[in-house]
Amino acid sequence: MITEKIDLYEWAGIERKGAEKGYLYSYRHMVVTEMNVRKTRPAILIFPGGGYCFVSQREGEPIALQYLAQGFDCFVLDYDVAPLHYPVQITEAGMAMMYLRRQADKLNIDGEHIAAIGFSAGGHLCGSISLLWDDPALKAMWGDECERIRPDASVYSYPVVSSDKAVAHSDSFDHLCADVVDRKDYSLEKKVRASAKPSFIWANTPDDCVPVDNSILLYNALRKAGVPVELHIYADGWHGMSSCDVEVNEGDASDITFRHISTWLPLSVEFLKRFGFVVKNV
Repeated sequence: MITEKIDLYEWAGIERKGAEKGYLYSYRHMVVTEMNVRKTRPAILIFPGGGYCFVSQREGEPIALQYLAQGFDCFVLDYDVAPLHYPVQITEAGMAMMYLRRQADKLNIDGEHIAAIGFSAGGHLCGSISLLWDDPALKAMWGDECERIRPDASVYSYPVVSSDKAVAHSDSFDHLCADVVDRKDYSLEKKVRASAKPSFIWANTPDDCVPVDNSILLYNALRKAGVPVELHIYADGWHGMSSCDVEVNEGDASDITFRHISTWLPLSVEFLKRFGFVVKNV
């Protein structure tokens, strides 16, 4: 496995202006020189959650290792959080995706099959580049090329979606938007367009942190826009289950809850493969 830490600000030639993070961590397959073929792999950009006030370790590397085992090259974004606010998080996410697009040949990844996955507030950040790829902050940085920031597919894991007070995870919007932008402008279910890419969503009914209504609102908006979308809502579980095993959760490995809800991951892989996210010989 090839691991690397990329300073996105240094790569993009952009001044940090107080940002402390903006690092991309890669988990890539080694090139097997014994075979007379070159392989390109689908890639997935991972956004851990944390309410925009921290970046969850449980939703970074553990997820990368799971997708790595399924043939993906994986990249985890360690992004800035409060007290830094918009546009820092969105511009760092945009830089990460542009890095993957522009460096695809060097990285041996398929530049036309780069997915994104986000957990909780990381799901909101995933949605921000999936649905708001031409956000003013991204447009200012990349011009018309900002369209390349949009992932080729998106996976939303118990995502923060809506700013509606009845269902919102208010802290996430407080930390992201502060008093700089209107949180309604970053309520994702209101920003879905037909040009969005295939989307996979999963959540747990008993989630008492980010109500499952967020996932339902996003699903309905994508469905009505004609975007290929799949939704899985589990009857049990809790918020922040990540890969749904005892490596990242407290509990007994024999708990059937883990075994059942962990099916989200192979289901997401099947979904992505249907849209061409497969290893290719070139």
